[in-house]
Amino acid sequence: MSGGKHFILRDDRIKHAAAEYILNLQPGGPLQEVVVREHQRTRTLPQNSRYWATLTECLEQTASIVEQISNETGYTPLEVKRLIAQEMEAEHVAILFARTAEVAHDVIKDICNVPTSTRLNTKKFMQFEDHMILTITVIQGEVNAFARRAA
Repeated sequence: MSGGKHFILRDDRIKHAAAEYILNLQPGGPLQEVVVREHQRTRTLPQNSRYWATLTECLEQTASIVEQISNETGYTPLEVKRLIAQEMEAEHVAILFARTAEVAHDVIKDICNVPTSTRLNTKKFMQFEDHMILTITVIQGEVNAFARRAA
């Protein structure tokens, strides 16, 4: 919220501060908007930490399987990824080739049509995290299936 004030009405003191702020707005100034709605708690720090740890771990597991396939077949890890990618959906390919959790996160946001995950409430963030886990599980399943065929 640029240049404005944001109040979460937890007690009478904050409620009075919000009312005073509104009463002291100068007439004739720029138009102001006041929105009163039920507060929705955004994602928690533990949720956020768990999400990033899970995403990082899943990407590391996938990279490890790709490395194992590479060692067993003589293909380079890049060649292995290219072979696996031939049978994958484009957004899954992007995650397979992601070098960092942040890159994979950006792809998952696109898949979920979420411009930013920082403003999701706890319930919506949990759904977003579930979608990430499902997506990564599908990718790992495709990588594991390839590994079984290559063995």
